[in-house]
Amino acid sequence: MEEEEERSLKDYVIFGIRIGVTIALILLGKLWLNEDNFPWYVNLIVMGAAYLVIAYDIIIKMFKHLFIEHEFFDECALMFLASAGAFALRAYGPEHNEYMEGVLVMLLYQIGELFEDLAADKSKDSITKAIDLRKEMARIVENGNVVDKEAEEIQVGDVLVIGAGMKVLADGIIVQGEGDIDESSLTGEFNPVHKTVGDKVNSGSILSSGSIQIRAERAYEDSTVAKLLDLIINSSERKSKSTRFIDRFSKVYTPIIMGLAILVAVIPPLIINPGDGSVWSRFIYGALSFLVVSCPCAIVISVPLAYFSGLGLASKHGVLVKGAQYFDTLNDLAYVAMDKTGTLTEGKFSVTKVSTYGVLEKELITIAATLESVSTHPIAKAIVSYAGSSNLVPCKDAVEISGMGVRGTYENKIALVGKYAFLKESGIQDLGEDQENTIYVAYDGRLIGSISLSDKVKKSAKQMVSDLKSSQITTILLSGDKAETVEKTALELGLDEWHGGLMPEEKISALESYKGKGLAFIGDGINDAPSLALADVGIAMGGLGSDAAIANADIVILNDDLHKVSEVRSVAKKTKNRAIFNIVFSLSIKAIVMILSIVAATMATWSLPLFVAVLADTGLAMAMILSSLLLSFAKPKAIN
Repeated sequence: MEEEEERSLKDYVIFGIRIGVTIALILLGKLWLNEDNFPWYVNLIVMGAAYLVIAYDIIIKMFKHLFIEHEFFDECALMFLASAGAFALRAYGPEHNEYMEGVLVMLLYQIGELFEDLAADKSKDSITKAIDLRKEMARIVENGNVVDKEAEEIQVGDVLVIGAGMKVLADGIIVQGEGDIDESSLTGEFNPVHKTVGDKVNSGSILSSGSIQIRAERAYEDSTVAKLLDLIINSSERKSKSTRFIDRFSKVYTPIIMGLAILVAVIPPLIINPGDGSVWSRFIYGALSFLVVSCPCAIVISVPLAYFSGLGLASKHGVLVKGAQYFDTLNDLAYVAMDKTGTLTEGKFSVTKVSTYGVLEKELITIAATLESVSTHPIAKAIVSYAGSSNLVPCKDAVEISGMGVRGTYENKIALVGKYAFLKESGIQDLGEDQENTIYVAYDGRLIGSISLSDKVKKSAKQMVSDLKSSQITTILLSGDKAETVEKTALELGLDEWHGGLMPEEKISALESYKGKGLAFIGDGINDAPSLALADVGIAMGGLGSDAAIANADIVILNDDLHKVSEVRSVAKKTKNRAIFNIVFSLSIKAIVMILSIVAATMATWSLPLFVAVLADTGLAMAMILSSLLLSFAKPKAIN
């Protein structure tokens, strides 16, 4: 079925009136203005009016396809030919008056279309509500301090602090700093654009590296919901395998069925008795029944709708899937690789120890938090929280080095905050031994202290790993943390493989051999964005995750609960099974009724009412639409 513009409330009201008028005219023509009481043409006028009221848009669409798009073999043509043929049967006498059946063909078809639109609207609402669960927060300079505000509160003139991996939440001008801007979500161009003071930046873009402050030129008008809805609902490149199969199927199936219907109407009468009008009538009637029941709308509508309902079901339970094709990938998973910090662990670090060398603890924390305020990493957030964000002064030139640390200027001197290796590569001496879960701070060329933090494994991580392994899926841990720390976490969770001390590019190298073999990657940070983009399906944490990670992911878990990985895999399986059921059941019913229509025409002792063919087509379509809709009403326990 082709995409339609979303119906408004006015459209639904008008359509309801059309259905009411059609039903009223059918009853009028059948019970009073029939051929028993009035001339045949009176009944034709009444039933013809009912037909035009309910079918005019289908007829217009058919002629548009024929004369403008040069495409005739579609379901509109099938429905028109079958319904018009039902009217034509009256030429064989009053006993062949099938006007009502001709109108019912279109009426039931239109009702089926209405159910599909209602289902689509319901799924869109579910997806929108799911997206809205993730509040956008902005860091704004007020009276010299950095404060957090909801993005909706951004006003013209506000100065926003944007760190590496963060989304730009308002159109504005850079007033301080510089960095590389990823505008791929807006322009489709994946090469970052370097921008500095005076350059314009647009909302929706992401700062890949560097640190900037922008002055908002417009109030908050973020378009995340619209973009994701468009990506999910309208992206033709992200259709499921079943949906792509249906597209090809309908284009081949329709002309074949039309050809067979012509053969059923013409060949048997020519063989049996070309001069007998009753023989022609029987087989034309059988061919019309064949045409009506063979219309593929039950499959063409219900299969994509099953996947769409699956998307809505996932979003209703806190998982945003950006396209139906990822359900197919989830059903074929063989490897799941994952990050550690913020993914397998809670990512809610707490400062446990502060060691200083020649400075006061307050000064050390202030320097560290000032630089870390440009980062979205969970460790950075913990340090900023420990310092108290209201006391921070924005760092003028802080630059985050993905996976390593932050370099910037504090009171006109260079400061460094980050991993042991980061400070060592920067020439800092006397670092001692590298301590687990410890961030080092250097100022003016010397080490001034360290900050130790703690984190713990999520309760949901072990269950997720167990579910994956029970499905014979290999689990792999890839982390930038020390090898000893990574090994400890991997053994605690029972993972199959683990690798520590990896830079983002080394994660990519490790994943390359699994690409195209059913690989999923689960991550949350800006350093995970390349891995999420590389994997066959990227899964990002939407609560603590960076905007860069979420933008590159195919699936977003909005509340960071790893149990949702098992849930969305279950939704994918249920969706595929529902689509297969709809296809097999629909084709089976249609095949039975098509055979019966031919047998009835051949035997000449009984006839298959056209109404049965209508029920086997549009009635079946409505049943299959209901089947798809039931998927979106599944309870949480049904997808665990």
